[in-house]
Amino acid sequence: MTGVSRVNRALTAITLASIYAVILYILVWGIDRSSGGQRELLLVVGLVLFPMAVASLVTIVAEPTGEGGLGRPLLRTAVTITGIILISIILFQEGGICVVMAAPFLYAGGALGTVATVWLLRKFRRRSARLLIVLPFIGLPIEPHIVYPDRYSEVRTVIEIAAPPAIVWRQTVEIPNIQPDELSWTFSHGIVGVPRPEDARIDGEGVGAVRHLRWGQGIHFEEIVTAWEEKRFLAWNFHFGPGSIPPKVEAHIDVDSRYLHLQSGDYRLDEVPSGRTRLTLTTRYRIATPINAYCDWWGRIFLGDFHGIVVDVIRQRSEKEAAAISRTPSRFD
Repeated sequence: MTGVSRVNRALTAITLASIYAVILYILVWGIDRSSGGQRELLLVVGLVLFPMAVASLVTIVAEPTGEGGLGRPLLRTAVTITGIILISIILFQEGGICVVMAAPFLYAGGALGTVATVWLLRKFRRRSARLLIVLPFIGLPIEPHIVYPDRYSEVRTVIEIAAPPAIVWRQTVEIPNIQPDELSWTFSHGIVGVPRPEDARIDGEGVGAVRHLRWGQGIHFEEIVTAWEEKRFLAWNFHFGPGSIPPKVEAHIDVDSRYLHLQSGDYRLDEVPSGRTRLTLTTRYRIATPINAYCDWWGRIFLGDFHGIVVDVIRQRSEKEAAAISRTPSRFD
């Protein structure tokens, strides 16, 4: 095979595989498979079988005999997967959270599909290798009926604040008008593009009160207070309405679904020596996926970053208020 024909065949393979990938993307990720009010997420099909099928197609078209090394086939697959990721961002407006979480699986699945296809081509020729291309269509009707085990986790962040509990409590129950310069840089917000918190206000007092939270890009949800100990403890259950997270922000991650449920959270305030306060923020959630450990790892990163910037805003505001009070002359002076 001459150099020109090899390049032409490779370009044809990548083009055909990309078209096939767009069709698969629509079938796997573009169709709402909600069942009983719970959204389905096809992770095995979408993260493993999908890239394997695309890699198989690009390999069969470019190297129909499977001869030669694995370097070129793997490179072609990597280029194709990269193109698919870019298409998903540009054409389908895929959110940063999904992209960063899915990319390792897409590349790994593509590599697996490439190696398997080359082996099948060498061993049994083209006909058997074609079976990998149809794997997603076999998995599509099966995966929604698979029940994955639940994994319950929590993320806890602790910070000490140079202010008494009374002041910290005021700055914790409500956190209005959060300014960009109050928020520190994090991987989740600075690189992935996760929206930042903007406002938190409370309606009512005590158990049953409702905290209304607003994040950037139109995210809004509620926290229903389940425990209230003045200056000591505030707990809540999360409530997400139908439009709480706009599709333009994240179309595939539903925080109140069969595969993910953001459950509850709380702030605990403990007085420590020298008039300081130890503030602890805890968030609990449930995951039910075929990759629970992986999703939990990312959950800890995203929630840990969110916790960090929120408690830091509380710290800044509390210490500023405490400093202002300490500078105010007593009426007996």
